[in-house]
Amino acid sequence: MRFFYSFLMYLLTPFILVRLWWKGRSLPAYRERISERFFLSKHEYKPVDVWIHAVSLGEVIAAIPLIDAMLEKNWSLLVTTMTPTGSERVQARFGNKVTHQYLPYDLPGILKRFFKKIQPRVGVIMETELWPNLIYQARAAKVPLLLANARISDDSLNGYKKIKFLIKPILNQFSAILAQGDEDARRYITLGARKEIVHVLGNMKFDLQTNTIDSKRFSDLKSHWGTERVAVIAASTHENEEAQILSHLKRLQQAIPGVILLIAPRHPERFQSVFQLCIQSGFKTGLRSDANTLSSENEIVVLDSLGELLGLYQISDYAFVGGSLVPVGGHNVLEPIAMHVPVLSGSQVHNFKAICNDLQIAQGILLVQHANEVVDGIIKLHTDPAFRQQMIKNATEVFEKNKGSVIRHLQQIEGVI
Repeated sequence: MRFFYSFLMYLLTPFILVRLWWKGRSLPAYRERISERFFLSKHEYKPVDVWIHAVSLGEVIAAIPLIDAMLEKNWSLLVTTMTPTGSERVQARFGNKVTHQYLPYDLPGILKRFFKKIQPRVGVIMETELWPNLIYQARAAKVPLLLANARISDDSLNGYKKIKFLIKPILNQFSAILAQGDEDARRYITLGARKEIVHVLGNMKFDLQTNTIDSKRFSDLKSHWGTERVAVIAASTHENEEAQILSHLKRLQQAIPGVILLIAPRHPERFQSVFQLCIQSGFKTGLRSDANTLSSENEIVVLDSLGELLGLYQISDYAFVGGSLVPVGGHNVLEPIAMHVPVLSGSQVHNFKAICNDLQIAQGILLVQHANEVVDGIIKLHTDPAFRQQMIKNATEVFEKNKGSVIRHLQQIEGVI
């Protein structure tokens, strides 16, 4: 069966290259470093202690505390990603402390060469990356694999059940599957993973680090539009979410005079289109990257930057986390909570189901159905300081209670090494 899968992957390779080129129209980084995706880079590789794969920006952010803990042990690390945003975050955060490149495509010959060159003592794959050739070639090279911070969404579970006969042998090639929670663990076992390799270690996203923020840099940014103004951030937004929120912005402005809306689109290729949408909607809009467009006249600022969300949450009074009013599955609500900012989210949060459920039970988050309820929630929080402070307290207690997953993951990795 793997032979037919590999044959199909080879057939699809030209279309994958066309897709990279197409995506490069709006984000040129997709057209760069293509040789790395076929492991043809001229970079001289040396054997490493740990290879970590974090497919995109969200997984990179989750892995940062674990990578820091590994570096403290003086382990040599190779970190691979698949997206330019993930790549940029790795390079900005770690520089030459780690080796970094894109993960080669799931083609058997390429991955055989990959493992022959890097010779990791252990491989750590973040969350839910189940590539048949990657896992097979790691096993063939005698590289023990750990699936870290492992989770399975509702959609993924339903999809995997249809091909359980393919997924079961893949899962059982891992030395350990380190699940975020009990439900995730049960799902892996339902798909055929042996019970003895599945362990519940918690979610590393709770071990988020906040001590690296340059507070002055962000307070200086806020001074451009006014330090006394109430700031609402709509973070990690997707197509149509900005339009939904903008349609209710006038009402928010009436309820909170002088309020400023900060919008951080999830994908950089949408920065300019969101900027144009705000202007066309009749709002005085600035760009984070252009200080000449920032002033006290701004009603909206589009945050066209990467890797700054924690600092931007720090200068915000209320946070809406996107990917949740549309069927994307939500994004990390723990980042604003770590900065003691009250959080609102849409109800489509299946990628963060357990976290949002715990927060909702503790009354530490407002989950809503529609954009008008986002505005209603912000107004309620602003006009009821006691309610706002209690919600922050509740969320903080959930956040603190669930810390410690990174240490448990590190112990598992040390056991293998």
